Formats: sequence, C-alpha cells, structure tokens
Amino acid sequence: MIQISALKALRGPNRHTRHPVIFMVLEIHEFEMLPSDQIPGFVERLLNLMPSLNEHGCSIGEPGGFVQRLKQGTWAGHIIEHIAIELQCLAGMELGYGKTLDTDVLGSYLVVFRYLVESVGLKAAQQAVALFEAVAAEKNFDLAQAISELKVLREDNMLGPTTWSIVEEAQSRGIPCIRLNQSSHIQLGYGVYQKRIQASITSQTSAIAVETADGKTEVKRYLENAGIPVPKGQVVTTEAEALDAFEQIGTAVVVKPDVGNHGNGSTINVTNLEQLKKAFQEAQAYYSDVIVEEYVQGGDYRLLVIDGKFVAAATREPAHVVGNGKVSIQALIQTVNADPRRGFGHEKVLTQIEIDPMTERLLALKGLTLADCPAEGEKVYLKATANLSQGGTATDVTDAVNPEIRLMAERAAQIIGLDCVGIDALALDISLPLRQSGLKVVEVNAAPGFRMHLEPTYGPSRNVAQPLVDMLFPLGYKQVPVIAITGTNGKTTTAKLITHSLKYAGKKVGLACTTGIAIDGNFVLSGDYSGPEGAGIVVREPSIDHIVLEVARGGIVRRGLGVDEVDVGVLLNIGSDHLGTDWIETQADLALVKSTVIEVVKKTGTSVINADDPATLAVMDRARGTRILFSLDPQNSQLETHVQAGGTVITVEQRSVVIRRHGRDIPVCTLEEIPITLGGIIDFNIANALAAIAALHGLGLSLEQIRNGVLTFYPSPNQNPGRMNLFDFQNYKVLVDYCHNIESAEALASLLPRLSQGRKVALCHGTGSRTNQQIIAYGQALAALYDEIVLADFAPRDRAPDETPQLVRQGLIQAGFPEHKIEIVPVSSAVDYLFSKAEKGDLLVINPDKLEPIMGQIMARYRQIV
Repeated sequence: MIQISALKALRGPNRHTRHPVIFMVLEIHEFEMLPSDQIPGFVERLLNLMPSLNEHGCSIGEPGGFVQRLKQGTWAGHIIEHIAIELQCLAGMELGYGKTLDTDVLGSYLVVFRYLVESVGLKAAQQAVALFEAVAAEKNFDLAQAISELKVLREDNMLGPTTWSIVEEAQSRGIPCIRLNQSSHIQLGYGVYQKRIQASITSQTSAIAVETADGKTEVKRYLENAGIPVPKGQVVTTEAEALDAFEQIGTAVVVKPDVGNHGNGSTINVTNLEQLKKAFQEAQAYYSDVIVEEYVQGGDYRLLVIDGKFVAAATREPAHVVGNGKVSIQALIQTVNADPRRGFGHEKVLTQIEIDPMTERLLALKGLTLADCPAEGEKVYLKATANLSQGGTATDVTDAVNPEIRLMAERAAQIIGLDCVGIDALALDISLPLRQSGLKVVEVNAAPGFRMHLEPTYGPSRNVAQPLVDMLFPLGYKQVPVIAITGTNGKTTTAKLITHSLKYAGKKVGLACTTGIAIDGNFVLSGDYSGPEGAGIVVREPSIDHIVLEVARGGIVRRGLGVDEVDVGVLLNIGSDHLGTDWIETQADLALVKSTVIEVVKKTGTSVINADDPATLAVMDRARGTRILFSLDPQNSQLETHVQAGGTVITVEQRSVVIRRHGRDIPVCTLEEIPITLGGIIDFNIANALAAIAALHGLGLSLEQIRNGVLTFYPSPNQNPGRMNLFDFQNYKVLVDYCHNIESAEALASLLPRLSQGRKVALCHGTGSRTNQQIIAYGQALAALYDEIVLADFAPRDRAPDETPQLVRQGLIQAGFPEHKIEIVPVSSAVDYLFSKAEKGDLLVINPDKLEPIMGQIMARYRQIV
C-alpha cells in the first residue's frame, strides 16, 4: 500500500512554482521496486481507464510523452502526479503543472501539482493514490464517481462566474485580490486603497438600497410613483385575499413571496383558482407576505446598470423542453442535458436541468408528470424563473435596447440607489420606445449575476466586470508597496529598520515579523507572524499605505509566501540553520526556498541581494526587477561588475555608507552615525543597515528620508526588542540578543570583546526543532564565546524536558569547553540565576526565545538602578 505521509496546499509562491500547488509526500513501499513497465498490464489498464492521459506531454514536451515514460518505466509518485492533474481536468479545471522529486529516503517522493480549488486538489491527491493502487492490483475503480465528487467540491468552493469575472478584470490591471471567506467576499487591493465585493455587491453599495430592493412591493411603489411602468398587483397574507386579488386583476397572474430571490416560491402564468391556491401556499412557505400581480406577456429581459449607466441587456428563457408527441418529459430533459454545452454547475456555458421540487410543482400545476408526453411543438417550462444556474438560456440584446428603455433603466437604478443593479422586465419588443414596447418592470436585483452577459447562449459576450472595476477605481488603482525580507539572520532588524524609516518619512506602515503585527508603529498582536498568516493580516488592514513583511523559511515551505508579488524583495544571507527539516537537506535547497522572495518581485520592482554571501549570489539569477547589491567590502568584484553593467550598489567607503551608481558615490552617513551598529562595531548590523538603505532607495525614498530613518533607529527594547539590546547595570553590562544558530553565534565572536573586557557569562538555549547534529554544532559554536554558560530549556519544541540543553552541553564539551563551567537550570529561575553570578566588569549575555517574560525581568531590575 502507498502511504500519504504529508498532504497540504501551498497557497502562495513556493520553492517549486509561483502558483498555488498541492504538496504531498508519498511512501511507495513495494512499488519502489516496481516501475510501471514491471507491473504486468499496468500501462494498458491505466490508459483504458483514463484515455485522456495520452495527451500528457510530460518532460518530453509533446502529446504522448507521458505514455512513453510509462512504457519505458516510471515510478508511482510520477504516475500519481499525472493522475491527480488529469482528475482535476476531467472535473472541469484545466491544469498542467506538476513535478515529482525523489529524496534521500528510499521509497519517499515529493509530489507537487497545481490546483484551482484547494479542496478539489487535496481530494484529487487522495483519489490519485487510490486509482493507482486499483489499477496496479487489477481492481475496479469508479472514475465517474470520483469525478462527480470533485465537481461537487468545485461548485461548493470555486468562485462563481460573477465574482470570478471581477477578480480577473482586477488582476488584469495589477490589482491584488484576496478571498476573505469561502463564499464570494473578495478584497481588491491592499491598505487604504482597497475595495471589497460580495459577488456584484460592492463596498460602495448602499445598505438602504439593498434592503429597499429586497422588498418587491416597496420597489414597485417607488418606480410607479416615478412614472416607470410596473405590473398591477397586491400584497396579500391569506388565501382569501389572494383569491380576491386574482379576481380583481382579471387575467393570468404571477404569485411570489414579497421578499426572496432566485425565483424561490414563485409561480408564473397562474390561470385558475386551483393553481392559485397551490401557488399561494408555495409562496407563503418562503415569506408571510405574498404578491399577486398580473402576468405580463412578452419576453423576460434583464437590464444591467452599473454606476448609473446602462451596460448590457439579455433576454432569458426558463429551463424548458419542447415536445415531439413521442417521448416523455423525463426523456426530453435527458436529451437537453446531453447538449455538450451543458454541464454541472458553472463548468460550461449552460447548466444541466435538474429535476427538483420546483420542477415537479410546476408540472403539477399544469396537470403533468415526468412520464407525460407533450404534443409536437408544445413548450413545457420546468422552472419558475429564467436563472441560468437552473438550466435557463440567455440571448444578448444589448444593441437592440431602445434609448428610452436605456434611460428608464438608468432612472430606476438611481431611484432605488444601487450602484450595480439588474432590472427585470417583461416586454413585447424591447427595441420599441418605452410605451409601445409593453415593458413593465417586475423586480430589481441588488446582486445581479453577470453570467448571462459574460457567456450568453446566443449573441456576443459583454465584459460587464470592466465598468464595475472602473467604478471602484475611477482614477486607477494606486499600489500599496510591499517589501519582503528574508534570510537566515537579520530579518527582524532589517524589517523594523525599514518600517521605522518609512514611518519617519510620513508613511503608514503595516509590519508582520517574528515579534508580532504592528500597524503604524503600534503592535496590535504579539507572537511570531513571519509566515503567511501574518502577511494575510497586514494585507487586509485598511489603514496602511506601505507593507513590510519578514518572511521566514517555515512559512514558505509549509504554506507558501503570503503575497503573490512584492515591490522590493530583500535576501540577506543563507546559512545552515534548519537543514535536515521539511525536506531541506542542503544549503542549495535552502537557497531555493528563500529565493522565492526575490522571484516574486514585480518587473518594475527591486531585488536587494547580499554580494558578500556566496549562497545568496548563487541564486541571484532568479531575481526579478532591478537588482541592487550590498556589501561591506567596497572592493568586492561583484560590485564593480554590477556597476559597470549600469546597476546600483550600497557599500562602505572610508567608514561611510555610499550609494554607488554610474561611477559616482553618493554619501548617506558614517557608520558611527548608525545607532544599531553601536558606533560602527557590529558588522552584521552594518550589513542589515546597508540592506535597508538599498530597499528604501529601491522604493524611491529621498536621500534625506533614508538618512532620517537610519539615524533614528536604535537597538533599544522599545524599537528593536531582543536584538542587540545593551543595558549598563553600572558594575556590569547585560546584552540581550536572539542568537539562535551557528552563524549568529559566530557573528558575536568578534563583537563581545569590544563590548566588555571582563568575563562573558551567558544564558543560552538550543532550539528543539533543529536536528541533533545542528544543536550539537550550535553548542560547539558557543564554546568560543563565553567563560561560563548557563543553559535552560526555553524552546523544547516537542523534545523531552532538558533534552535540548543536554545536546548543547554535548557540543560545548566536544569543543573543549570546561564541564564545570556549564550548568543546566530550570527555565523559571534561569534569569535570576544568571544575575546571581554577575561580578564587576562582567558582560551577561541572554539569548531569549520568547522575549516578553525575560525582558520583563530584566527591565524590572534595570529600573531599580536608573
């Protein structure tokens, strides 16, 4: 049996592609020794079951390529990838991307493939495994049932035609779109410039107008008072009142609930008392007040008005069959549904006709059943309304609408007060002037569907999403710049420095980082928000005009990047931290993950790259947009090459930070002026400052704005807690820094002696989520830094108590650190114990995991001496 040991959706750009994909880890067990050509009859059985696999090109790049691979012999993971893709295609979602990667673990494969609907992709992965196993074992597999299940999921979770058309139109203009729930609530754009829609209802739609439109009688009164023709009718609450209204109208009537939509509870062309009684009962089952109004002869028209302007019209006909005097209504429905243009839900231009209670009720009103055979040419309606989603048809008549009727539609929209409205009218001939056309308005719809205009059964398609997006963004969409920062070390400091500089320049910034979510400098959430969840919170914030995202490896690996594109992507460095987890085995693997940030830079954006880091330079070709390099070494050959090619670099020349381009050096400030460098002695914070300056320059900030920001950002507990926070306790000093990996420990080696000549006593911890070897190596790196070390289990991450500090201790001893200078203490007393060891001239170093409780203890002590 094949085992799925991991299955998830990567919803944003990731190490494999910029598109959303399903990621699964397969353990193929015995099939590791059984490629496709070694399973008797497998290829033939698979292609007989899924002949459409013959069209897959695979790596060969042409139809039939995958079949060639099958016949040559390929492994289960690769085959399951193709099956999962094809299952989605057969369910009406055309896709093509997939890849299968082997691993260092025998029989384990990473399978990645595209999806359009997350629930469908996840289900397709499971079905693909089941199908493969059934074919391999010569067992039956119900492919039709599998596809049907996927279609149901698709309809339940995919955006409808109206919403999707608006999203497509917005995306074509570079407007980012965010789905806010599992329905049709969509955010268009970020920050202060965002708008929201719920299908065709917009964030500008009047709530009063929507409520007004929902009351059919009230709408008719408003329109009639304004001289717009409406059918005669009454609102009734009892059957007797309904009968009285029917007799007063004196002709065929329509019976419908006063509040409702989609034709629920509606009955048309009621001609006798028996039909009226049934229709009244059906309507009152939906709402207590029932409308009885005249049945207007003529075509059923939908007039669409957006932003006060008529934009499209269609004539609609409810789902129906036409008799031939030979076969039953049931058989006629089957024939209609066999039309290749009809499909399940919204997958095709037309929707299949379903037999439901409405159908049976309408037939019963006419004295018919599904078994009856209508006469030759007899039209039998199966639905009360002409909704396309119920099997109706539509014909575009936009160009035929008389100018008087266009004006009437625009007036009706303004009278009710809706920015997007569908006006339903019945008329004999809509090309004639209003009075001659026989037109009467029967309803207005506050959330009109666009499908009949986008994909009419007959006539030209109308892009009605365009005027709606024009209405929402009349001056065009103004972009909210997004800056994303990643790397092994320095992400938080760089992100906060950029955020501070932007705020100092008058911007309103949303920041997501490892210490929380900050909106305009105020932290509204605390915790690690360096993944897609944090990005999602910030991009939904309606008060900001700039976005800064710290991007951790884990978020990209587990869910994908939280945004599709960025204006500035910063790649600081790539170390060895996290190797051996999440199928990242080498530094090259890690570089591939982190390079996602510079791969999603807009063509008009900027990629910022560390020219001092070979691993970062190795992925520079993946960077999009304009590239800015930064380096502490002005003689770095990469800088010279880049400048000669017309590029920009940020470097240090004679202790001054300069922007170098076109052969000129533009001074920014001296190193000593940058507070986070503690007078120019912290090399890694010099690098972070260079990266921030590059990002701000790429955004187009002025030199003065950059200087003002960089020169006023301090390594204090308020501005950058847990990052190089130095406290002077008069007799000794305390340094708080989130030193959590080998590279950060090595970076402290040259710094600590410059901060203090006395003993270096540290409170450290390992991170339990790292591999044993990484934790041991971290201990080895610490051995060169300190005279005494206190260990506490701050971050066990599912390990047994004190297992992690014991591994750190092992590394320390292996590096020659004296055993009697190592102590493991309880977390609850760790800070107090460290302070108890302080002597005059000492430097106490604390490496926190969760900052707040530790910083609180330190500040309580510090306030006693200041």
